[in-house]
Amino acid sequence: MAYTHQDSPADATDPTTLPSIDLPPGIRARFVDTSPHSLVFHILESLPADIDPTGPKPELILLIHGFPEIAYSWRKILPLLSAQGYHAVAFDQRGYGRTFSRKPLEALSFRPLNLIKDAVALVQALGYSTVACVVGHNFGAVTASFCALSRPDMFKRLVAMSHPTKGPPQVPLSISPSYGRPSEPPPAPLDMQVALSQLPRPRKHYKWYYCTSSANAEMTYPTGAALHTFLRGYFHLKSGDWNGNDPHPLKGWTADELQQLPRYYIMDLADTMRQAVARDMEMEDPQLVSDRSSRWLPDPELAVYVGEWSRTTFQGGLNWYRVQTQPAIASDMETWSGAKISVPTLFVAGKRDWGTYQEPGAIEAMESGKSVQPGMYKGTVLVEDSGHWVNQEQPERCVAEILKMVVQ
Repeated sequence: MAYTHQDSPADATDPTTLPSIDLPPGIRARFVDTSPHSLVFHILESLPADIDPTGPKPELILLIHGFPEIAYSWRKILPLLSAQGYHAVAFDQRGYGRTFSRKPLEALSFRPLNLIKDAVALVQALGYSTVACVVGHNFGAVTASFCALSRPDMFKRLVAMSHPTKGPPQVPLSISPSYGRPSEPPPAPLDMQVALSQLPRPRKHYKWYYCTSSANAEMTYPTGAALHTFLRGYFHLKSGDWNGNDPHPLKGWTADELQQLPRYYIMDLADTMRQAVARDMEMEDPQLVSDRSSRWLPDPELAVYVGEWSRTTFQGGLNWYRVQTQPAIASDMETWSGAKISVPTLFVAGKRDWGTYQEPGAIEAMESGKSVQPGMYKGTVLVEDSGHWVNQEQPERCVAEILKMVVQ
């Protein structure tokens, strides 16, 4: 299968012919064909050591990665969950890693309904009708939240990591004072890109930058050592190791408030993401960065990410940001306007993770019952000594929180 569309990863190599990724003990990789659904998923899975092939199947826990990660980001989580008797599965999402499509992945194929169908198709292809818990990190938490909202019969519990949800977009209710009179049109939304560009220090939002035609090449090339340096900086700056992370709630979706976010979220107007990362990394001690990162993302593990992104380019992952920046693509979720997540839900993030607050009001919506039904929200857990990559920085604590959910 070759990727042929300009919005798809560039490499035409059949992923099934690639050398295996070096994985920790207890994890295996394989491909799952979801025909007639178009995707062939690359999954990592871990099964209980004492599983009886003739007995009942263990419960499934589905793990969904974010950007710029792949299923490999769950390498520390998978064996810990299977050791407790669960079938733990992580998969490369649409456009990522070694998952591939039997037809071109156009930009519109990344719309929310397809992301839901991807997860449903994979679950069923694995031989399951229910998932004990769907766990999503970063943009994977968006997919996981979509799944829990739309198919509570299948996805029985939700753990969202590092990306809270405000819920589906709300279709405006009519406020016409009487029947037969047209209602007033809703006010035009704030053009945040214009507002940010007009700040005394002109800025731009990273999600909109990721949707530009130049972002993929600017982030991907040059590959090799230069890409390794960029990704090392990106992971470091968003981790609990960077002293520049001091997250706190923002008052609202305004340029004045958003400019408090770090440069990797609210970039200088003329910068590429590589330049934004390099600016902050200039102030860091390379040896200290290496020493701290070796605890949770040593160079050989980072090299897995570098190798995969060098092969595919970032385009497949960047396509996901259109879900949040282009209303026409996101409009699927208006189907659930006014609905709330109705399964037990937990939010977990690093205490030094700006992701909790980057969308003002999102974590408050979960906690107040606006996006999760009252009684279904099981709490907000902010993990010490961790930033945005909580599932890699503090895997044992993440597993403990997941297990608390599935035994309820």
